[in-house]
Amino acid sequence: EREREREKEERRREARSVMKVLVRNFSVRGMDASLARQAFVTRSRCVRRPRLRLTSVPSFVPSFVSGSGSRRVRVRAGQEQEVDMKPEFSRSNPLKNENGDFDNWTPSMPGVYAVYDESQDLQYIGLSRKISASIEAHSKSVLDKMSAAQVLPMPGASKESLQTVWKSWIESYVEETGDVPAGNQRGEQTWLLRKSAPAKEDIKLTPGKGSEDLLVPIENLIDSLVKSKKVVAFIKGTRTAPECGFSHQVLTLLNGTNADYETVNVLDEHYNPGLRAAIKIYSDWPTIPQVYVNGEFVGGADIIIELSEKGELKDALK
Repeated sequence: EREREREKEERRREARSVMKVLVRNFSVRGMDASLARQAFVTRSRCVRRPRLRLTSVPSFVPSFVSGSGSRRVRVRAGQEQEVDMKPEFSRSNPLKNENGDFDNWTPSMPGVYAVYDESQDLQYIGLSRKISASIEAHSKSVLDKMSAAQVLPMPGASKESLQTVWKSWIESYVEETGDVPAGNQRGEQTWLLRKSAPAKEDIKLTPGKGSEDLLVPIENLIDSLVKSKKVVAFIKGTRTAPECGFSHQVLTLLNGTNADYETVNVLDEHYNPGLRAAIKIYSDWPTIPQVYVNGEFVGGADIIIELSEKGELKDALK
């Protein structure tokens, strides 16, 4: 029995050490150090999870209350509501629809969120100025670990308030399990959200003098391009601003595979004169967008959509 208690205490000590690193990583520098330590010690001594008072109005002012082992978030105005502030799978909702496709239902507002895998195990606890954007970003790298999410919207919350509630969720999990969620572990990089890289530029077939630049037939330029690049999508508009619904849909599906691909704007007569008509002749296909892989024509929007629905698009782009 003593050995089990000692092992349990060692796990708690390690979890607290990791917790300190996590707090530093989230830059809780606006909070007074002694107050932060007091709050952490107060929470770590709790045996029963307290409840937290929140409000729906956008004016969060954090406040800690010691002695009873509870923590509250006071608000300046508005009607208060009592919320159980600990991550629980029973309070989550699926992140995938009936077909198994990713379904980001989370709100576009500040708050704290917890993500669970298919085994209902908590994988990660995060905070965000826009929950839906963070969940979307996570799906690009760890979708296989994202089965459901629990969210606590905090409209208008300050950075300090978000960090306060995030800490309470982490500490609650530590108290119950003696460990930190897998995605929040020290050295874990999988769940970290990094700033998106600038969008890849669209390919231009000529220097920009219009039809005067065409020293060779446009079909020759098309042939050279699709045979020198692994995946090429001829679309209406640009990668960041498609100008038709089908082009937008194809770009969305291509992005969902995380494949590296090139785009060419068939509407750009300045850099790609005559391309809109020429690409239809080259492929013997009457519609745009058109996708090529390893020099071969794969299909238009309908084919790309069909491949995606069958789960074959990623392999088709290899």
